[in-house]
Amino acid sequence: MCLSTVYINDISDDSIIMKNVASIDINNGVVILTDLMERKCTVEGSLKSANLVDGYVILKANKD
Repeated sequence: MCLSTVYINDISDDSIIMKNVASIDINNGVVILTDLMERKCTVEGSLKSANLVDGYVILKANKD
């Protein structure tokens, strides 16, 4: 099983959105994260980069 930590805009301790993410869905500009315990988190944005070997995903936040 490949679990990841999801960050917003860059990798830093202050930008962690969710840990142990098991799935990511993107629907109409909304990123839906689901962790190992089936908790969900939504973020308005898009995928910036992902490295599943190293276990991280970076999202780019939409600016209002």
